[in-house]
Amino acid sequence: MFRPCTIAVLACAAPMAQADTRYIGVFVGSLHVGSDAYNNVNPGLTYGMRRTIGQGATEWHAEGGVFYNSYEEISPIAVIGLSTGVAEIGPGTFRMGASFGTAYYGDLVDIYEAQDELLPNIGGFVPIGILTGAYRTGRMEYRLNVLPYGEDVDGVVNFSVAVTF
Repeated sequence: MFRPCTIAVLACAAPMAQADTRYIGVFVGSLHVGSDAYNNVNPGLTYGMRRTIGQGATEWHAEGGVFYNSYEEISPIAVIGLSTGVAEIGPGTFRMGASFGTAYYGDLVDIYEAQDELLPNIGGFVPIGILTGAYRTGRMEYRLNVLPYGEDVDGVVNFSVAVTF
């Protein structure tokens, strides 16, 4: 498991060696809307970098790390995406964005295969898409991430924080 995690983190960090801002992300937990059959205790730790595009409030980012997923297994994750500032609220900025990448869900892949259904994956790594609303103030960013899900879950909402250094 160490090797895929190392590869995921390095793949995120490599294209951004000259990035403006580095940060550590901490996954706090998730809510699986419409089902109580999944693990909502999803701690995780990521390393990320972001860079402003041009003179505006739009940034691109890359982030990689590990978290404890909804199927109670350790999951390496790697994403890349864009976000933009949409409103100044108090001392900070509300941002919205989207990320795409991959995360390890070996147990989920096994469930799909047992039902003779296809879930695109490479060795248990499945594609993921994330919509994010975040509030950034000072060195802190508070994030609500929304992920689509399957038949028995309407969606997943995840809360995380990031600290720049």
